[in-house]
Amino acid sequence: MLKPKGRAVVTRGLALTVLVLLGVAGQTVGRRLIVINISPSVPSGLYLRAREEPAVGRLVDFRIPPSARAYVLSRTGNDGRDWYILKPIVAGPGDRVDTTTGYLTINGRRIAPIMTCDSAGRPLPVWRDSRQLGPGEFFVFSGRIPNSFDSRYFGPVRREQIESVRRPLVTW
Repeated sequence: MLKPKGRAVVTRGLALTVLVLLGVAGQTVGRRLIVINISPSVPSGLYLRAREEPAVGRLVDFRIPPSARAYVLSRTGNDGRDWYILKPIVAGPGDRVDTTTGYLTINGRRIAPIMTCDSAGRPLPVWRDSRQLGPGEFFVFSGRIPNSFDSRYFGPVRREQIESVRRPLVTW
C-alpha cells in the first residue's frame, strides 16, 4: 500500500503524463488546441489556444517568417517552414519601434541589445528600421534569455502570420 506521500507523487506523475499526451494530441490534430513549448524564450509547458485577438502583452504562436528561414536552415538543416515560434507581443499598431542603434527601442524606451551573431558565432539575420508599426503589425520579443530569436532579427509579424494567442495550461 502506498503512503500518502507516495500516492501524491504517483498522482502528479499520472496528471503530467495525461497533460503531455493531450499536448501531443493537440499538436497532431486539427487546430493545435494545445501545444508543448520547450524553448527557453517562454517557460516550458503546455499552452492552450485562447479565443483572444493578438495584443501587446499576449503570447502568440506563428510560423517562422520567410525572412528568418535561411538562418533557421543554417542552424538546424531545416528551413522551419512548418515550425512555429511562441513569443510575447511587446509592441503593436501605432507603437514606434527602432532597431537602428544596436538596441531595441520601443516608444523611446530602450529594451534590449541586438546581437550580430548567435551563441555559435553564426551571423543573425538583420532587421534594421525605425518606424511606427502599421495596422496588423506586431513586434514579438522575449527578455527571458538574452539571445531570444525574435522580431529584432526578422521584423514585425503581421496579423495574418499569427496562428493564435496562447495561454499557459501548465508550465515547469
